[in-house]
Amino acid sequence: MRTLEPTTLDLDAIEVDKLTKGITLSLLIPARGPEAARTLGTIIALNRQRWMQERAVLDEIGVVVDPSADGDEHDLVRIATEAGASWVVRGESVLHRHAGRESVAAGGKAGAMRSLAFLAFGSRLIFHDADLESYDPDTVGVLAAAATAGNAPLFVNGSSRRVTGDGQPGGRTTEMLRSLLSKQLARYVPSITRTIQPLIGEFVIDADVFAALAFSRGYGVETSLKVLALDLLDYSDCLQVELPIKYQVGQPYHNLVKQFHEISFTIDVLEAYFQRRRADPHVAIWQIADNYDLLFPGRTYALHRPPGYDEVDFVPRLGFYQPLATSPAYQARLPEIKNARRVALDALARRMRTSA
Repeated sequence: MRTLEPTTLDLDAIEVDKLTKGITLSLLIPARGPEAARTLGTIIALNRQRWMQERAVLDEIGVVVDPSADGDEHDLVRIATEAGASWVVRGESVLHRHAGRESVAAGGKAGAMRSLAFLAFGSRLIFHDADLESYDPDTVGVLAAAATAGNAPLFVNGSSRRVTGDGQPGGRTTEMLRSLLSKQLARYVPSITRTIQPLIGEFVIDADVFAALAFSRGYGVETSLKVLALDLLDYSDCLQVELPIKYQVGQPYHNLVKQFHEISFTIDVLEAYFQRRRADPHVAIWQIADNYDLLFPGRTYALHRPPGYDEVDFVPRLGFYQPLATSPAYQARLPEIKNARRVALDALARRMRTSA
């Protein structure tokens, strides 16, 4: 995957590039838990001011709120609404429309991201974490510039130095994951070894590409989504770009253990899928995921941890969502989405003529 130096980007040219290439941009934020309650409002307000009011870069800011484990959403709907999000919904209110009857917890962040893409109208989707401290809105500006400049790549992955709340280097799970990706998937998707941060939450993906991809439920969502995007797209359609330093609330170790445990199952499914595809090019990855116990007998087990962690055994979420494009509800939304894009581009053209 190509690496782009942010200094080569012209952030002042984003509107012209958008209009010339007919690109609309949606900033999409999955939010949950008390960490997001401290930071979400600032992230939305700064991006709205910089990239919607002062500049016509973002066409919408969407937020999907999912309750945390204790069922308390920490007032995130109010926080996001008052900060100026274009729309805010609770995950359970929309998930069933495109994913059938399932609990929000079954999909986790993956279900929230699918709901965000279902509701958004942008032709490029900028996904963004909700729990960043000391936030720099140039994070979105750099991603938007990279996604609209040049040949307007279909996938832009962010990378950044990451610092936790106590000043220590972050990205512990990412560094462990890079080893697994290299060991199990490099011969199938070589560019994954050159991906600096495969788990970063700040990235851009074409809406049609997102809708065409299956991806894992639970913590495996970024891993599966990015690996399959890199597998699907040409080299020229993918790049990564350095973002401002990422200050993020560090997760406690018991959450990191769960996270890595679940991601390891996702990588197993990806490896089995690439192996099977050599013999059967029509095999679907969600079929592989549904038959995990048959492919890897005895490998599925609850996570038992030593004293000091929480006492509830963690059972990994193994299923894959089928592509959003297969959802009849999403197909029914496409005329509305296309019309919203036309309206947004017309508004951008008028705004640029007025300011000229």
